[in-house]
Amino acid sequence: MAEMSPGDKLLSGATRKLGHLKMAKVMFLIISAIVCIIIFYANTSVIGRRSLFALFLSNRNSAAAATAEAGTTYGGDLLASPEKATTLPQEQQRPQNEQVQQKADFEDTLRYRSQDFASTTTRKRSRKSLIMKTLLVKPPSTRNASVQIFNLSSTVLGSGIGTASSDYNIFVIYTKENYQLHVKFELFIKSLLKFANSGVLLHLHVLTDETSGHSVDQILEIEVRRYRRSIIYSLYNMRFCAEEVVDIVNTMTPYFSSTPKSYYSDSLFFLSLGLHRIADENMERAILLDCDIVFRTDVRLLFNEFDKFSPDHLYGLAPELTPVYRHILYRYRANYPNTDFGSPFYMSTSEMHNMVSEESQHTQHKLRKSERHSLRHGYPGLNSGVVLLHLKRIRKSQVYHQQLHDSEVRKLTSKYMFKGHLGDQDFFTLLGYEFPNLIYRLDCVWNRQLCTWWKDHGYSDVFDKYFTCKGRIKMYHGNCNARVPE
Repeated sequence: MAEMSPGDKLLSGATRKLGHLKMAKVMFLIISAIVCIIIFYANTSVIGRRSLFALFLSNRNSAAAATAEAGTTYGGDLLASPEKATTLPQEQQRPQNEQVQQKADFEDTLRYRSQDFASTTTRKRSRKSLIMKTLLVKPPSTRNASVQIFNLSSTVLGSGIGTASSDYNIFVIYTKENYQLHVKFELFIKSLLKFANSGVLLHLHVLTDETSGHSVDQILEIEVRRYRRSIIYSLYNMRFCAEEVVDIVNTMTPYFSSTPKSYYSDSLFFLSLGLHRIADENMERAILLDCDIVFRTDVRLLFNEFDKFSPDHLYGLAPELTPVYRHILYRYRANYPNTDFGSPFYMSTSEMHNMVSEESQHTQHKLRKSERHSLRHGYPGLNSGVVLLHLKRIRKSQVYHQQLHDSEVRKLTSKYMFKGHLGDQDFFTLLGYEFPNLIYRLDCVWNRQLCTWWKDHGYSDVFDKYFTCKGRIKMYHGNCNARVPE
C-alpha cells in the first residue's frame, strides 16, 4: 500500500476530528433529551406513566421516608412594608399551606356557581353524589392471596359487610397528583397504618379527582397488605365538593389569599371551614389532615383529644411554630407593642407580665385578660395542617356561621390590620384570637411543623422561640418541603 501523502494525512485527521465532534454533538443532544424527559416525568401525573413507574414505585420504601415533603408552605402576597423585609421563593408564592401539584383549578367552577349559594348552609347537591365510591379493604387471608376488597357504596350496603362503620373519620385532600405528592401521600398512609391499632377500623375520606383516585386505590392495597390493617375509604369528587363551599371561598379569598388563582385562592384551602356541609349529616366528629403529615403514634389517641373539648369548642388546632403572623401583624403590633397576638407560644414570666390581650367587642365569647394570662403563653397563630372538627356543634353554632359573613370577616381583618395569604389558617387564627372559647388549643406535639424558611428570611433572632415544641412528638408536619426525621 502506497504511503499517504502529508496532505492526505492532514485531510484524514481533520475528517476524524470532525466525526468526533459530530458524535459528541449527538451524545450531548441525547443526554439533554434524557434530562428533559426525567424532569418532565418528575413533574407530571404518576397515573399517566403508571406502567413505566410501577416497579420503581414498589421498590422505594426507604426512599419514600427520606424524601417525604410538605403539602404546605409559606408564601404569597405578603405585606408591602413588613416588620422585616423579605421575599418568598417562587415555589412558595402560594399556589399548610404550595406547589401547585396538589390543587385542582376550580376558579371556573367558583365563578359560575357563586350565585347558586344564598347562605352558608345552602346545599345544591346530595351528599351521595359527592362520593365516587366507598370500599372496605382487608388484608389477605393467606400470605400470597390478594387483599380483600368490599364495595360499601352499592348493593353490598344491605349485607352484613355493609354494616361496617367507624367513629374514626379522617379527611385528607389528594388531587392533581404528581410524583412528589404521590411520595407524600404514600408516606402518610404508611405511617397511619403502621401505628394504627389493629382492633380499630379507620375511615379515610379522600377528596380527590378521578385520576389521582387511582393512586389512592393502589397505595392503600399495597399498605394494607404490608401492615395487615383493615380500613374503609371513600373517594369524594373534589370538583363537586368545591361547589359546596363556593360562597365561603368567595367571602374569604379577598382577605386570606395572595394573587388570583394562587394556591390559597383555590377552594381546597377553605374546605375546612365548610367541611360540615360535605361530611355525612350524622357524622359528629372528624379530623382533617394535610397529606404531608407523618404519624409517630396511633391516630386514635388524637381522637381522644375531643374528650378535652369544652362545651363551646368547635375546632381544635395546634399553634403555628414560625413567626409568620408576627410578620403579617407588623402594623397591628406596632400600634399595640404589648399585645400577645403574634408572640411566641412559650414565653418567660417577665415577657408574659408585659403582654396584654386586646378586649374584643364580643366580650361574651372572649376570655378575660386574666384568664388568658393565666394560660401563660403568647398567641403565635394557629396552623391548619391538623384540624379537629366537632361537626355536630359546628352545624348548630350561630356564632360561627355569623363569622363567615363578609361583613364580619371585614371587621376582623380591619381590627387587626390583617392581610393574609394562608387560606383557612388565617381565618382560624383570627377566630381563635377573637373567640378563644371556640377553638381548642391542640398541643404542638400533634402538629410538629418542620418549616424553617423564616429563620433564613429576616427572623433568625427570634425564630427559635417560635419553633420550640416541648414534649414527645406524636405527628410530624413536613411543611415547606422539610424532611421528616427517621
